[in-house]
Amino acid sequence: MNTEPSSRPQLSGKLLGWLASGLCVVCLAVYAVNGPWFVKPIYQSESLIFVPLTILSKQIEQQGIGFASDREIDAHIQILESGLMRDSLIQRFSLTKAYGIDTKNPGGQSRLHRILAAHTKIRKTQFGSVSIRVDDTDPARAALMANAIVELGNLIKEDLLLANRKGALDYAQTLYDSKAADVANLEQRIDSVTGLPGGLEAATRNRAAKLQTIYGTELQELAGRKNHLEREQRSFETELPKAYVISSAIPDYEPVSPRRLLMVLAAAAIYLFLMAVIIIIMRDVRLISTKD
Repeated sequence: MNTEPSSRPQLSGKLLGWLASGLCVVCLAVYAVNGPWFVKPIYQSESLIFVPLTILSKQIEQQGIGFASDREIDAHIQILESGLMRDSLIQRFSLTKAYGIDTKNPGGQSRLHRILAAHTKIRKTQFGSVSIRVDDTDPARAALMANAIVELGNLIKEDLLLANRKGALDYAQTLYDSKAADVANLEQRIDSVTGLPGGLEAATRNRAAKLQTIYGTELQELAGRKNHLEREQRSFETELPKAYVISSAIPDYEPVSPRRLLMVLAAAAIYLFLMAVIIIIMRDVRLISTKD
């Protein structure tokens, strides 16, 4: 009768010892497994930009400091997430070697693009800016890539719009040349009518008057097309506005993954929960066996 009360504290103390030992082992194991010996740490760098207005007339209205609309911001983000961007990053930073992927193998190129897309996170913030985050095992490379995305985005956008801008200029030049030729032909017709020897007959005078009226209208049209051509010429010669960099990326040597402390705490919580369940089950089994 006297041994039963003393045996329970001894059993509880032994159990607590086992629990503490197991907890230490689990925490140390999780901490070690998530260390740099087994898992390469991931570092993150971020650039913040404002997308500028691309339309020249809007830039002039806002004195060259206008920010883009939501539609233009979304279009710029599409450029930053494009295959052209990923190809440029792969070439500039030799990512085939850095990620250990042979693009000559079937599916190697697409796999490299998927990995790079997973390492870059581009989103529009609630304040209208664009956040560019890059994850990499090298903190310096992560910062360089984030800044390179900003730079390459400006270059790709300029290249994409160059053909359209050149096409608009060529079309304006064609319209002007066509109207200039019409005006020159009309001038020749007027000269041929008014340059007849002797006095002009009534029919000829009426014809000359009509030609002069048409000539005035054509000159106005020619002047309008000339103004349009000059605007397109200025627009083509004007450099496209570049993204406003709010914050350039800098290397951050504090890894964002794996979060070793968080993993250890989660493992400890799971371990204690499982041990509590096991202890409850063992006590219930012991009570049932005692009653029997």
